[in-house]
Parts: sequence; structure tokens; C-alpha cells
Amino acid sequence: MPIGSRFDVCVIGAGPAGLAAASRLADNGRDVLVLDRAAARSRWGGETFTSAIRGPLSELGCWEAFERAGHVAGYERQCAWGGEPHAENALFQPQGPLWHVDRDRFDADLRRTVHQRGAVFESYRKLEDVRLDDGRWRVALDGGRVTQARYLVDATGRHRTLSRRLGARIEFHDRLVGLTAKVARDRAAAEIRSMILQATPFGWWYGAPVPDGHVLVLFTDADLAPSQLRHRLRPAAANSAFTDTDGAPGWLAVGDACASHDPLCGWGVQRALSNGLLAGDAIAETLATGVSAPVVTYRRHCREQYDRYLRGLTYRYSLERRWPSAPFWARRHHPR
Repeated sequence: MPIGSRFDVCVIGAGPAGLAAASRLADNGRDVLVLDRAAARSRWGGETFTSAIRGPLSELGCWEAFERAGHVAGYERQCAWGGEPHAENALFQPQGPLWHVDRDRFDADLRRTVHQRGAVFESYRKLEDVRLDDGRWRVALDGGRVTQARYLVDATGRHRTLSRRLGARIEFHDRLVGLTAKVARDRAAAEIRSMILQATPFGWWYGAPVPDGHVLVLFTDADLAPSQLRHRLRPAAANSAFTDTDGAPGWLAVGDACASHDPLCGWGVQRALSNGLLAGDAIAETLATGVSAPVVTYRRHCREQYDRYLRGLTYRYSLERRWPSAPFWARRHHPR
């Protein structure tokens, strides 16, 4: 279908949550347009998923392909946080190993799957205008391209492009950023599959293998990031935030555009996929029945889930007590 066609749903953004929603909608027989604004580069270069990623990938029919994609199965996590250093071995976890993922490959494979299910993809650089006109959304892109849809999905990640355009209230809870370096693998050295996580006076860092090397990331607050590192490494947002879309007609937010998480939790992508599937089901039912209750239920679920996440995150940070007067830790021990 050309860009000028009418669609049931327009998903703005092609991250995991948006793709999961698009996949579910396509499976429900809906005409779906995915607007894909290509990023200059991935945020981290690599990422670690917990074993819980198997659930939503299985629902999407992607699990076997994921296992064959060359991502690194990790069986050990070494941790220095709030006490004596210790190691956790996934061999004793019934759910299975961690997965150290080439994020670019993961996203590309997910796009391919959703495209094969019938979703239409269109690349764009700028969202020029969005307006609700006689019960349909009119979406204008760069180059004079215009499309219409009955429902919109904000899947633009932490930028929250659509949510900001439509005036949604965004709650920010901290200023965490990640400073990332990627190190090529030394082919002559033994392969290391351990993940390392360590607290420091000004934040925390982790190192993990990816298929072609290792990723090292320092997480700290934006105003605390060492200037010498800020000049060498571009900070990427890693803060916790929530978008309140209660009462918004004809659209909702998914993934980081809805709720962004501190990478310490380790399941941001898994949750994005799971909630994207729920959003797809809710929109499909609302379009079929004309009743908004499924979308209201989805939004309530996201709000309650995020509130539980914040309580758990506060507890996790409270376990580290070695530097109570350091600004990074003081802010988390006494959150406002």
C-alpha cells in the first residue's frame, strides 16, 4: 500500500514494543503501518536480556530464530553490590541463561518477522503534523507524505515524539545516563561469557560480552558524569520515566514511550515486548467493538506495573550503603 492509503493503525516507531504491537494487530487482520525512523546507532551496542525474554519471543514465534542468531548465552553474573562480591550461576536457574545480545541484529530480525506478517513499513525523518480529523488521524511526514489511521501508537522510545506532540504528562524520576564503550574481541584470548556488575561512589557499571566483543557501560546521573568521559563518550538517557495517557482518545504509548526503566532491572526489552503484545490486543478489540475498556485496562496495567517497578528499584539501590553521602546514592536512598 502506498503511504497515502488509509490504515487501521499507524505505529510510530519500530522498536521492540511497537513491533510487538504491530505483529499482534497484523495477526488480528488489521492493516498496520509502521513508521520507522532509523537511529544513527544503537544506544548501547549490546544489551543483556534475562531468561524471561523467551516468553514474549515465543508468543511472537521468534524464539527459535533468536536462538540461532548468534547471540551469546551467559551463564555467570559477577556482582559487587552492597556487600561481599559474589557470583550467580545460571546453571542453577531453571529459567535458563542470560542472553548477551547484538541489539542491531535483534531489532533487524524482529522487523523482518513483522514485515513478513503483513505490516507495511515506511521510513521517515520528521513527523510534521498529527491531527484528529472526523474520527481519523491525519499524519503528515517530511516530503509532503500524508497517511490516515483510525488509531495511533507512540513507539518512539524515550523521545516520546507523539506523546509530547499531543500534550501527554510525562513523569521523570531521575537523571540516569549511560556512557558506553565497545571493545573488539581479542581472538587469541579465551572467550569470557561472564557479566560483571559493580557499584562505585558515583554510580555503577557493567561489562558483558556480545557476539563481536564486549560492551562496557558506566551509569551515573547526567550532572555527575565525569567531564573527560562525556567528551569521549556520548551519554545516552537511561532514566526512569512514565507517560500518563489516561483519557487520551484514539492513541496510546508502548515501550519506553510509555514507561522507561533503569537498566539495572534487566528486563526493559522483555517488558516492552510483553506490553506491546497487550497493547496490540487491546487496540484490536477496541477497533472491533468500539468499546474503549480494553485500552483503559491496558493503561491501568502499565501504571500499576510501573509503580511496582519503582518500589523494587528503590529497594535494590537501598542495598548499597557504602557511600551514603555521595550524591548519586543519597538521591536514591531518599527519592523525592
